[in-house]
Amino acid sequence: MDETTQLMLRGVCRGLHLAGYFTAFGTMFLSALLLNGVTVRGHKTLVWAGCGLAILAGAGWFLFQTAYFASTNNLSAIIAALPIVAQDTRFGGLLLGRLAVLLLAALLFQANRPRAAALLGFGGVVAEAWLGHGGAMAGWEGTVLLGSAIMHLAAAGIWLGTLPGLCLAIAVVAEPGPLARRYSPLGGLCIAMLLLTACIQYALLIARPGAFLTSAYGAVALGKILLFGGLILLAARNRLYLTPTLPETRPALLRAIGAEMALGLLVLLAAGILLQLEPPAMAGIT
Repeated sequence: MDETTQLMLRGVCRGLHLAGYFTAFGTMFLSALLLNGVTVRGHKTLVWAGCGLAILAGAGWFLFQTAYFASTNNLSAIIAALPIVAQDTRFGGLLLGRLAVLLLAALLFQANRPRAAALLGFGGVVAEAWLGHGGAMAGWEGTVLLGSAIMHLAAAGIWLGTLPGLCLAIAVVAEPGPLARRYSPLGGLCIAMLLLTACIQYALLIARPGAFLTSAYGAVALGKILLFGGLILLAARNRLYLTPTLPETRPALLRAIGAEMALGLLVLLAAGILLQLEPPAMAGIT
């Protein structure tokens, strides 16, 4: 397996891991905050599905990351290195710890304790920040990047993570209008936070606009920006045109949320790949 293929596989596994983690946490958050602790039919299954995806993709990420650390494609050597990575690296400890937290949160949700589950899941979501560039850098830049990554993950987990649960709830509740109207300000706040933190991260990691066209990191980042722009347009359409006229527009809103979920998955896959690449500011690319 060549280096580029291994990098892509690590990135895809990381993106899918985030998608599963966000889905499980977001469903808990939606139930705890916007549904006042009520669990809609199908939400418990959705949490387990997200948890399963996070575990399976996390296992793949762990395996490919171990191969990267050990600089080998030999399966026996990779398996031998797994305990070392689990015990002696920040990556291994954080990934396994976050998965344990997610499992505990899922069990709490099944026991009809959505608020405790959401709080625990939130901790697992933001802990991902220590596996990014901010967690590895020293000095004021590392501190700023870590803080922005925490806010970025929180906003992404709440917005993208709640979309599957929101879609399910709007499909089954008798009166979807009040839920959709309560959700809109929260989605807007998350979008604003994502835009702000993305600007901070790109200013520190990409540094110059020309790097969007002269580096692999910049090209993937540009693709992620375009996908995010599509997400914002869909969210704006939902809020301005579809939500005010519910329940008549329920089918159209469900289709639009489905499109948001698809774009959101692509954004997370792009983010997973992006985090495997060296930022232009670190590589000296202009």
